[in-house]
Amino acid sequence: MYVLDTNVFIDAANAYYAFDLAPGYWEFLVQLFDSHHAVSIEPVYDELDSASDDDPLKAWAKRNRQHFVDLDPHVFGCYQPVMDWAGAQNYTASAINQFRNVADSWIVAYALANNWVVVTHEKSAPKSKNRIKIPDACAGVGVTCASPFEMLRSESMCLVL
Repeated sequence: MYVLDTNVFIDAANAYYAFDLAPGYWEFLVQLFDSHHAVSIEPVYDELDSASDDDPLKAWAKRNRQHFVDLDPHVFGCYQPVMDWAGAQNYTASAINQFRNVADSWIVAYALANNWVVVTHEKSAPKSKNRIKIPDACAGVGVTCASPFEMLRSESMCLVL
């Protein structure tokens, strides 16, 4: 099971899976959501919803709002270990605050709470002090992290052009 980061949606919509070029990608994501093989979370929805009203990704997210799940008490319980890990590293205070104030920390907490895989385009940067990368946070708390392409291969997505 997968929990998807904001950049999975944004990068796809703005680059290689634009809505007008690859509608099958977006249909496949909905199939993953409907089959309970993937979700995203409310804080990711909030980030997507902050786009301009004419953004097709914002419209898609609104149509699929039910797949951006609310955080439950179990996730809230796993949030503190994620933030404890972040605080125990050599990150700057601003890096920790940024991690706390965006969806990233909640994505990791959701995956930890549910034993799911985080899907993100972010790359590990363990020597970074100014930004906490999702793969590093995942590794720090024992959560598996994968790229969107690894998820799509694992779930046997095949786009027919």
